[in-house]
Order: sequence, then structure tokens, then C-alpha cells
Amino acid sequence: MGSNINISRYCFVSGSVIGNYTSLGRNTTVINAEIGNFCSISWNVTVGATSHDYKRLTTHAFPYISYYNFVKKDERFKTKTVLGNDVWIGANVIIMPGIKVGNGAVIGAGSIVTKNVDDFEIVYGNPAKSKGFRFSKESIAEISEMAWWHWNDNKLKNNIGIFKKPYKKSNS
Repeated sequence: MGSNINISRYCFVSGSVIGNYTSLGRNTTVINAEIGNFCSISWNVTVGATSHDYKRLTTHAFPYISYYNFVKKDERFKTKTVLGNDVWIGANVIIMPGIKVGNGAVIGAGSIVTKNVDDFEIVYGNPAKSKGFRFSKESIAEISEMAWWHWNDNKLKNNIGIFKKPYKKSNS
């Protein structure tokens, strides 16, 4: 767990890494995931939702969960889900296992994410579909190079003004 994170009531986090200043809303579940810094995850979100293989004889978990005493070790969570930095996820979103969500991405409320999401891409719907990008390609390149989400606290404080207004690519 990173520093200055906020995990609200009734969350479940298992086998995961959560970056600095990230916030999880109430009733959120995070399974076998890596979540970057400064992510804003709303309530009732599931990251790394488990699936059941319907092509097997049973859809039940007893053949791969040690809890039922048929196998010695858990074999269920093999696929890691990765969320970049500064990702915003709306309420009631489900992100399937193995998905990669890029830095600065936005996922609209109620979406089911079944495909990777690019840096700064906006997606929503069931299944989630691309609705565009937050910034131009040039701005995305500049922000990615800046990588402000890795700045130390002093640098963030000294530059707080750039976070308080709409972003515009510099002319340099």
C-alpha cells in the first residue's frame, strides 16, 4: 500500500498494490491488481473481476480454491489487472482481469471494461467503448513526459497552480 491512500468502508483488496494518494470508494473490490498513484476510484467498483470457466465440467471454484480442501493451493488469480496513474473510474464499473488501463484514463459510471484502455482515453458503456481522449496527442505526449504523478510532495506543492486550471500544452 502506498502513502496517503484512502480506502473507504467495506472495501475488499486482495493480492494487489495500490499507489500513493489513490482513493477507493466504499464497497469497492480490487483483486490481483496494480494501481498507480493519484487514482480516483468511485464506489461499487470491481477491478480484476473474477471469472468462471464455463467450458469446464463445473463453473464452481472448488477445483482451484484451497478453501474447499480439494486442492492444496489457490490457482484462481493468474491474470494481473493494471491501472496507470491518475485514472478516474466512475461508480459501478467492472474491469475484467488482465485489462490494462493507461495513465490519465477516464472510465464512465456503469461501464464494463473488457478491452485495454489507452493513456488519457475516455471510455464508457457496456461493453466500454472509446469516446475520445482528454487531450490532444501533443498534450498527451507532454503530460506523459512530465509524469507529474511521480513528483515528490514539495514539487507538487510548488506547482499546485497548474492543477487548478484546465490543462493547455505549453508553447516551449
